[in-house]
Amino acid sequence: MGQQAGNAIEVRRLTKVYRGKRGRPDVLALDEVSFHVGWGEFVALLGENGAGKTTAIKILCTLVLPDGGEASVAGYDVVKHGDVVRSKIGWMHGETGGRALYWRLNAWDNLRFFAYLQNIPRDEASRRIRALVSYFDLEEYAGKLVKDYSTGMKVRLMLARTFLSNPEVLLLDEPTIGLDTSAAYETRRLLKLVNEELGRPILFTSHNMFEVEKLCRRLILIHRGRVIADGPPSRLTAELSKADAVELKVASTPDALEVLVEEGLVRELLKTEFDGEASTVTASVRDLREAFSAIPSFLVARGFRLISMKIAEPSLEEAFIRLTRE
Repeated sequence: MGQQAGNAIEVRRLTKVYRGKRGRPDVLALDEVSFHVGWGEFVALLGENGAGKTTAIKILCTLVLPDGGEASVAGYDVVKHGDVVRSKIGWMHGETGGRALYWRLNAWDNLRFFAYLQNIPRDEASRRIRALVSYFDLEEYAGKLVKDYSTGMKVRLMLARTFLSNPEVLLLDEPTIGLDTSAAYETRRLLKLVNEELGRPILFTSHNMFEVEKLCRRLILIHRGRVIADGPPSRLTAELSKADAVELKVASTPDALEVLVEEGLVRELLKTEFDGEASTVTASVRDLREAFSAIPSFLVARGFRLISMKIAEPSLEEAFIRLTRE
């Protein structure tokens, strides 16, 4: 099936139960999960540890069989057509050590070896390897042993390896985990390039909200094996705008504003920042309308200068925490 038909990834009521051993209870990892990823989309699959996101990726990679529901990649069922699905995907985990690469080989030999494992004909493999070494800017280092590479260079080689099979769909499980700031930035840059220039759809898991906001126009949030949110990050935070919290900017130190709690005008100060001249405070309130009437009057009466006051909108990280704690 070509890339214009249907979705790149389609998941319908997917269920997975890990059976308990030695008297331990069963674990419901996925509970009738449904979502899709369109061609060309860059989508984040988010969730706390144990939420089910890695299980979903493993099922899509044909590494784990589902107990119920259906999943397809590029139009092919992951159970009925596993061999075809494996030829359509590029899979990568953030771990760059161990079995991911052979550190005592150079880049050329690593790529030749993995091309051999994927049964890519020698001439075709040579052509692809040259193109990938060039695309991921590895020419200068391709003859050096991988053990001498920086973390960022290993990431480039991992991505080149992922593209050996010319995958139609990329499935990435925490691709920046354990990377330093520079290597994580390089990984994000390359993934964005691959998505925008080559049009490859990408589904990836992450705990990094900054990363998600930089890369994705859409996120899927899984909690306790169920999808609880699906949409653009901006919509998620807008829908969760704190109707029970306000953001104040006051020409004062944060400590001085504790009086708002002491006098019962706010429940608590959730977040405070001080720039040397003014404090920006997020505070939970009992009633929004009453707060907008009472707080400014109180501050003026006590000699404070109120610079601004508005309904507090959560960051993506705060929205994630609120949704997964409800």
